[in-house]
Amino acid sequence: MSAAGALAVTAKCAAISMPSVFGRDSEAKLPDLCVGRVMTVNGDIRPSKMGMTLSHEYLVRDFDGLHGGSAIRYDMEKAFNLLMPYLLALKRAGCDTLVECTPVYIGRNVRFLQRLSKASGLNILTNTGCSGTDKNRYLPEYVRTDTVEDIAFRWIRESWYGIGDTGIRPGFIQIGVEGTGLSAVHGKLFQAAGKAHLQTGLPIMVHAPDSISVLEGLSLLRKEGVDASALIWAHTAESDTADLLEVTRLGAWVCMDNVKTASITESVKALYRLKKADMLDRVLISQAHYWTVDEKSELKKMGEDRMYLTIFNKLIPRLEKANFSRSDIRRLTEKNPQKAFEISVRKGKTHKKYLLF
Repeated sequence: MSAAGALAVTAKCAAISMPSVFGRDSEAKLPDLCVGRVMTVNGDIRPSKMGMTLSHEYLVRDFDGLHGGSAIRYDMEKAFNLLMPYLLALKRAGCDTLVECTPVYIGRNVRFLQRLSKASGLNILTNTGCSGTDKNRYLPEYVRTDTVEDIAFRWIRESWYGIGDTGIRPGFIQIGVEGTGLSAVHGKLFQAAGKAHLQTGLPIMVHAPDSISVLEGLSLLRKEGVDASALIWAHTAESDTADLLEVTRLGAWVCMDNVKTASITESVKALYRLKKADMLDRVLISQAHYWTVDEKSELKKMGEDRMYLTIFNKLIPRLEKANFSRSDIRRLTEKNPQKAFEISVRKGKTHKKYLLF
C-alpha cells in the first residue's frame, strides 16, 4: 500500500475513498483505529479497564543510542525473572495499567513488554515516535532528511499495522525535545506527531524540560489542526506550578512523573496548587522509575528501593492527609488517564490561540 493511498481519515475498517494528508484520493482498506478504546500491547481495551494507572514509567532503557541500533544487549530471560517480582508487587498494590515510555533507539522491546504484561496481569502501553533529547543522540537520520509527511507515515504505519513484524500496536505517540525553545528538527517532530495524531487518534506525549518548548509545540500542533487536549507534557519535574497551570489552561495534560520519597512534600504542594486552581482534571502522575543496561549488559536499577510503589506507599497517604478526597485521587490515577489515553482524533478549534503565532 502506498503512503498516499494509506493515509486517509477513517474510524472503522472499510474500503473508502477520502483525501489523504498528501492531498490525493485513493481507495484503501484501513484497519480499525479503535476509536473510543485504549491500545495496549495485547490489543485494545475499554478505557474503564485501565483502572489505576501509572502514566509515565519505564521498564528497561538502553542508552547505547543509535550506535546499538535496535539490538537487545541484555539477557531477556534474566531480565524477565528480575522484573516480574516488582510488577507482581505493583499489581498487588492495586495498579492495573503501566504506560511504558521507552522509545525506539533507547531500548523499546515490545515483545518483551507483551510477555511481561501477560505474566503480570498489568495492561502495558507502548509507543511510536522518536526522541530528540540528549542533543539528538537517539534521533535517526530520517528525521533530519525526510519530509514531515514521510516521518508521520512511519509512525502511522506502526500505529495501524504494528511495530515491525510483531503486530503489536502502540497506544500513544511519543516525542522528545530539548528546552528553551524548539530547534527546526524538533519542530518537525511536533508537526509529524500532529499529522500522525489526525490519522490515528493516538495521544501525543512530549518529553520536554520546560514549558517554552511545549508552548511552541502547541502552536505547531494548532497549525496542523490538532487541539491541545491531544498533548501530554511529561518530564515536568523542573517546572514550577505557574508553567503547569499555563499549559493546563490551554487544555493540554501535564504528567507529574518524578514522584519520589525525597520530594513528596514538593509533589503534594504542587498538586494542591493545581487543585486550588481547579486544574486537577488535566493532571497525571507517575514516578519514571526504570532499569538501565550497563556496560556489562546487565540491568541496573534506577529508582527507589521499592520500585514503582512510591505513589502507593508515600504519595497517596500524604494526599489523603492534605484533604484530597477519594474522588480527587481517582481523578489523578484513573479518570484522567482514561481520558488522556483514549483513542480519539482531537481536532483544533480555530478560535483558540496557544501562542503569539
